[in-house]
Amino acid sequence: MLGFLSDDFGNQGGDPGQIDTCNGKYMVTFDQFGIDHVLAPNAEPVFAWLEAQPNPSPPLAIQPLWNFSKYLVGRDGKLVAHWDSPEYPGDDPGNPNDSFDTSAIVIAIKAELAKTAPAP
Repeated sequence: MLGFLSDDFGNQGGDPGQIDTCNGKYMVTFDQFGIDHVLAPNAEPVFAWLEAQPNPSPPLAIQPLWNFSKYLVGRDGKLVAHWDSPEYPGDDPGNPNDSFDTSAIVIAIKAELAKTAPAP
């Protein structure tokens, strides 16, 4: 899991102090990369690559529409799935009926991890 902070959506990337506060509030433990662009024409290379991939989840656009878009890349380097901002990546503390094991994102990650790694 990697986080890419961006001010492309209403300048919400935040300064380092705000980011640390947000990480603590939402228990973020994965690496996050500097605030930069995720939208064309100034998209960082990883987002330009993502947007050039075949879309595994139409009608959802691959390009992030707001903060907290999520992308799953398989062991073979192909884009497997993506989710928009509202999809919570685990056990949503705001939803008492939610469970880590029923999260669409967790299910997709487990399915990818269960696949055999491609030969080098």
